[in-house]
Amino acid sequence: MTPFYWGSLAMVSGLTLQLTDRRHWLTGHLFLIAIIGFLLSAYYRFSSQASPTWQFMLVGAKIAAYTLLPIVILVVGISFVRYSYRLIRKEGWAFHYSLLAIVGGLLVVMLTLSGINLLLWNSRRLWQLLGLALLLTAYFTFSFIAYLLACVTTRLGRRRQIDHIIVLGAGLMPNGQPTRTLAYRLQAAAKYYYQQRARYHQPVTIIVSGGQGADEVMAESTAMRQYLIDRGVPRDTIQEENQSTSTIENLQFSHTLIVRQQPFYRAVIVTSGYHVLRANIFARQLHLDLIGIGARTPLYYLPFAMFREYLALIVMYRWANLAVVLSLAVCYVAALVRLI
Repeated sequence: MTPFYWGSLAMVSGLTLQLTDRRHWLTGHLFLIAIIGFLLSAYYRFSSQASPTWQFMLVGAKIAAYTLLPIVILVVGISFVRYSYRLIRKEGWAFHYSLLAIVGGLLVVMLTLSGINLLLWNSRRLWQLLGLALLLTAYFTFSFIAYLLACVTTRLGRRRQIDHIIVLGAGLMPNGQPTRTLAYRLQAAAKYYYQQRARYHQPVTIIVSGGQGADEVMAESTAMRQYLIDRGVPRDTIQEENQSTSTIENLQFSHTLIVRQQPFYRAVIVTSGYHVLRANIFARQLHLDLIGIGARTPLYYLPFAMFREYLALIVMYRWANLAVVLSLAVCYVAALVRLI
């Protein structure tokens, strides 16, 4: 079976999943497989019919790619470390801010060991271990790109008339004001509220959802409500849900609050763009007919936020990812045994 066949199969499966329920991370994986399959098919077809000049250029491109790969890995690793350092200086120390630095450090260590082994040790066993590390790095890179694709596909679709807007909390500053990330969510919710009112001329309720953390001076929902009121949103259109401490509780408790007044309702979730996919997945798992709308994120915070969100998805689907990692490791070891 050719790459074009697998690409076509993945594309049809991805489109089917997208049209039936776009709240899946799997959609990103399928579309990425389709893209890779079509690119490989085009490459094989072109290379088989190319003139000697083009064949020479393709060989040169391969050599350039193999040469640039270590440089790219080094640049990415160092960039991760530098970004984490700058983020910690700006936001203060927290272990999760150092996660990108840890990943960057591992990439640099892997590249350094490769260089030392090439120049000094020439250990076959180390090459085998580094090969496995590279294979797993490729898998997690693939799934991260699939996350980026799914972040786009999960937000595609026609907007509909709604009755409620659920805004998810995102922390408060020490003075009780919303963080910049939360402020962007509230601004997006207010904008969508006015759009709905202008288009459909029907009442819309905003549910601000967020409890009080141990380091917060008030419930997030209280600060969120005041922020919206200060920006002109009518006070009587805002309801507070002030008990939740996680995304899944945001959705559960907001749903409970709404159905007490309106058993059958139409609503959207407003959260940060990087968080829409996971919020949509939670809504699907809870059997709630909710779709997320993405608000912008401060640029300095976006790389860390996306990486942390990706890790949260890895944990959410930990058994599936563990099965893939073990399968790759077993296949790699089996291939080495055959080569030996």
